[in-house]
Amino acid sequence: MNRDDGTAEIPVYDGQQAVEKAYAQAEHNKQPFFGIEQYEEGYAVTYDLLPAGKQLAPTARKELQVQLTNEIETIVANESLSTIEVSKSISESLGNISFLASEESAKQVAQVIKPIVLDEANWTKHSDGNELRR
Repeated sequence: MNRDDGTAEIPVYDGQQAVEKAYAQAEHNKQPFFGIEQYEEGYAVTYDLLPAGKQLAPTARKELQVQLTNEIETIVANESLSTIEVSKSISESLGNISFLASEESAKQVAQVIKPIVLDEANWTKHSDGNELRR
């Protein structure tokens, strides 16, 4: 089935080396890092606005928290999706949701995050561009 569900442009990085390369490119281009990371333990969805020198506005962060909580609860409640223990860490500039058991679940989570986190209208200038990342 080749339907465009909007997840085709969400990158999936296989392993730490691929993630580090993508981070370096984001920093070089002064763009946010966003993608799905694939590890032996499962999948993680990560965003980082610091390479762009930005952070989420408080209202956008709140909206993200609510929508993300609802989506994770939906995934965990869906018996057809295998799950493992899922944790989330969300801040104004950096977020990580891990570990999801399948790429399908990770893409569902990424689709909730993407329109909020990558919408420049939801950004404010980051107060300290020298903050440590990851």
